[in-house]
Amino acid sequence: MGKLRSKNMNYKGLVIHCQQNGGLICLTDMWKAAGSVKSQELDKWLIQKRICERLLELVLEAKLELKPVVERTFAEQPVANSGSKKYRAWASQVRKLAKDVGLISTRGGIGGGTYAIDKIAIEYAESLSTEFRDWARNAVKERIEEEVDPELGIRRSRQRAIKNWEKQGKSSQYIGARLNSIPKEDFYEAALYEHGVKVPNDFAWCKAEVYKPIIGRTKDFREARGLKKGQNCKDAMTMEELAATDFAKVLSAKRINTLNPYGADICARISHHAGKEVAHLLNQ
Repeated sequence: MGKLRSKNMNYKGLVIHCQQNGGLICLTDMWKAAGSVKSQELDKWLIQKRICERLLELVLEAKLELKPVVERTFAEQPVANSGSKKYRAWASQVRKLAKDVGLISTRGGIGGGTYAIDKIAIEYAESLSTEFRDWARNAVKERIEEEVDPELGIRRSRQRAIKNWEKQGKSSQYIGARLNSIPKEDFYEAALYEHGVKVPNDFAWCKAEVYKPIIGRTKDFREARGLKKGQNCKDAMTMEELAATDFAKVLSAKRINTLNPYGADICARISHHAGKEVAHLLNQ
């Protein structure tokens, strides 16, 4: 299988991570994106009586066979007092039930935090800032639609990209070249993924090795062309550089698929060698 494209959402440049397996949305990222207001912290929200009851309803929707457990948990609900040890223990029990059926999960590392299904994510967004809430409603709705019809997501992404390039004053010729570049990038990334390149840093390393003989070190290129943090190197490439790096990626992918290496180290070396060959052709 090829590298899975990220399904993360973006709010004003801040990433809201989404799990590729299960489609859960990071509530921790939502809280940060909405301003990290202490009174709106996730733990304070999840312990509320209304939210605990809603979680139990969703547990029942997810697994009807848990009806006796859900009914018993409802019946055992103590007087709602978040400071009460007994109430907090009950709320933890509710959260565990939600985790057991896949409504909520936690993970560490990059993109770590508490994740939840879209219904819970939308409800949490309702408790955050008005601006963020309105954005989240639309973003999550679009995400659900795109899970049903993946092609819709591709069309929307393409339309957004074209609008952004037009705002940057890019020519129709340039925009066409960038759109044509996408399948070549996918072909290259799929080859890397199939041959042991699995993490973002290793993808970036291999790509930098393709670029190096053609545009130099990516760090130097970004500084020389005035690229801001988060901008793609392609945003500052000439038509010739775009064509050359695309060709180098396709050449790299074909060789990786033919030679069948495994791991980022050897894939990076193959990528660099392909970049050198293309750079040599340009300089003849």
